[in-house]
Amino acid sequence: MNCDMEKRLYTRRDLMSAFNAARFVLRHYALGYYMSEGTGVRELPVNRMLFPLDNPGGRANYIRDGRDFFPLVPGKMYFIPACYPAEVNFSPDVYFLSVQSSFEVFPGVDLFSGCSRILETDARNEAEELERIFHSPPEELYGMAVALGSFVLHILADVRTRFAPEEFWKVFALREYGDLTEYLHKNGTAATRVSDLAAARNESRENFTRHFSARTGITPKALIDRIVTGKCLSLIGEGYSFKEIADILEFPDEYVFSRYFKRNVGISPRVWRDSVKKDLRNSRRP
Repeated sequence: MNCDMEKRLYTRRDLMSAFNAARFVLRHYALGYYMSEGTGVRELPVNRMLFPLDNPGGRANYIRDGRDFFPLVPGKMYFIPACYPAEVNFSPDVYFLSVQSSFEVFPGVDLFSGCSRILETDARNEAEELERIFHSPPEELYGMAVALGSFVLHILADVRTRFAPEEFWKVFALREYGDLTEYLHKNGTAATRVSDLAAARNESRENFTRHFSARTGITPKALIDRIVTGKCLSLIGEGYSFKEIADILEFPDEYVFSRYFKRNVGISPRVWRDSVKKDLRNSRRP
């Protein structure tokens, strides 16, 4: 945390308020054999935890970015921060566990969205616990839901310590734009423009964009897209049709929504929805 943030947190009450303002959401939890998002670079607006449990293909199955190449190794966890471009390549014979989550420190702003590398850690015990929770009998699911959320949050807390403090500074800098992130969280749609945010700050679009980008490391348009895309994911998860989502988020029609989603997520909303709905509960490790 940088000096600007430290100056704003004076007491334990400030610390409690900062934590209580955060929002943790589990987006996806699956286990089994299936293709993930497929090949190609993706910048998903969620934090991805991938736990390979069996990988007969060895180095043919991997995760990589522009700097590092990670062959999938059972017993490891691969953490891809929210909004970080990475390529995930799994063949159908890879047996793995996937957890996707959001941890918003401000509305629409994920804690890890400023991190700029893939993390590989030893996680055999974590994978075994997540697999045990996945296979819990139906009568235990409510209790296991609490256990799952607590356990994933615990993993995220450990992940945070593995990134350098300066990787979070740009994210925390968004605190000074809290009025805008709150507005976007409540009212942001596909019709929201950078000029709307600039007007709220009584600045020209050019000056606002320059100051915002220099301070936070992202453009105002990127912030709008991240928050609107997050709303798309939430509405899909809640079972809304693509036409309903297009209406709610002010897309001209569902086809424009679909193109927007694919541009920002890397796959179509239909593929995303099917992957979330896919029931792999009967899949077992060989």
